[in-house]
Amino acid sequence: MPRTTISRALGPLPSKRGLEDAQYKTERLVEILRGVANKNQREQPRTFYSVRDIAKQFRVPLSTVSQAYRHLEQEGLLNRVRGSKTILQGLHFDRQLSVRAFVGLPASLSAFVTIQEYRTFFIKIRRELRLRGFATAMAFFEKEEARTGTLTKRLKAYEVDTVLWFQPPREAKETALRLADMGIRLLGVAHDQFPVIPCRYELRKERAIRDLLVDWRQQGTRHVTLAQWKDHRLPAVEETLHTLLDQLDIKSTAVTFQAQRNEAFLRTLENSNSTGILFCSPGLASRFSFRCPDELTELLQRNRVAFLNGPPSMPFAKVPDVEVDLISLNWQVVAEQIVNELITQAAFFRSGPTIFEAEAKLRVPLSEVAHHI
Repeated sequence: MPRTTISRALGPLPSKRGLEDAQYKTERLVEILRGVANKNQREQPRTFYSVRDIAKQFRVPLSTVSQAYRHLEQEGLLNRVRGSKTILQGLHFDRQLSVRAFVGLPASLSAFVTIQEYRTFFIKIRRELRLRGFATAMAFFEKEEARTGTLTKRLKAYEVDTVLWFQPPREAKETALRLADMGIRLLGVAHDQFPVIPCRYELRKERAIRDLLVDWRQQGTRHVTLAQWKDHRLPAVEETLHTLLDQLDIKSTAVTFQAQRNEAFLRTLENSNSTGILFCSPGLASRFSFRCPDELTELLQRNRVAFLNGPPSMPFAKVPDVEVDLISLNWQVVAEQIVNELITQAAFFRSGPTIFEAEAKLRVPLSEVAHHI
C-alpha cells in the first residue's frame, strides 16, 4: 500500500517580536507554537515546521526549540518521528488502524501548563493507553468551551468511543449530557474537589493528610498557617483539612492570596507565628514557583512547608535542595488500573467507584520530586 502523502501548506511563521522581550523564552515559544499549531490543524495530519526553521525564525538555540516541541508532543499536538519530519496531528483518526478504541482526554489548558500533578496524570495515562493498543486524543479547553458545546464538537470530530475526564469542572455537566446524546461513554476521575458528574474513579487524600498532620502534631506543631487563593479554592480539600485539624487539636490561621504582590504574600507566610505552612491550592504553589522562585526557596528553607496537591513545578529555576512534605498519588498505578478496566470493560459495568488513596511523603528533597515542564 503506498504511503499517504502528508501535505504542508502552512502559512508563514509569526515575527520574533513576541519572543525577544520574554523573560522565559521557552515558555513563550511554547505559547506561540501552540497558537500556530491550533490555527493550522486540519482533519488530516500535516507536516509542521522543522526545529531549524523555528530556531532560525526566532533566533533561539536548537535546544530551546526541541524543549518546546517535547512539550507540544505531550499535549498531543505534534508527533516527532526520529529521522523524519515533525507532524502536526490531524483532527481525524484513521479507523482502519488496529486499535482497541479511541479515548478522548479533555484537559484544562491552564491547569495542564501550571500544575505538575494534573499534567502527570495525562502523561501517564496517555503512555499506558498507547502501550496497550488504544488511540488517544487530547482536547484542551477553557471553561466556556465546556459550557457552550464547543468541546463536545471537538470530541465528536475526533470520533472517540470513550471520554476519560480527569477532574471535570462544573461546566462538565453540560458536556456530559451532550456526549450521552451522541452515545459516547464518559468516565470521570474525581480529584481535589467534590464530583460534579458521576465519577467512576475517585482519588482521595483524607488518610494521607491525616498521616501528615499526625506527624506534625507528634513533632510539636500546635498552630499552622493555611495558604489559600481566593480564586482557586478546593472545598473538598479544605473541608477535610479543617475536620482533621479540629480532631487533632491543631489551631489554624488562613492567609488568602488576593491581589497583593507575590513577594509580599510570601513574606507574610514567612513571618507567621505558626510552626508549619500548608499550601492548599496547587495553582498558588505553582504561581510562586514560576514568578518568584527565589523567595519561595527562602520560605522553604526557613519553615516547614507541606504541599497538599503534589510538588510544584519550577520550570525556569533551579529546584532547591530543601525538604518538604507532600500529599501525592502513584500516578503509574492509577493509569495502569484504569487502562486494565477499559480492556476488561469493568470500567463500565462494575458497581461503585474505584478508590485510589494518596500517601503522605514526609521530609522529601524537593529536588527529587519537582520536575521541569
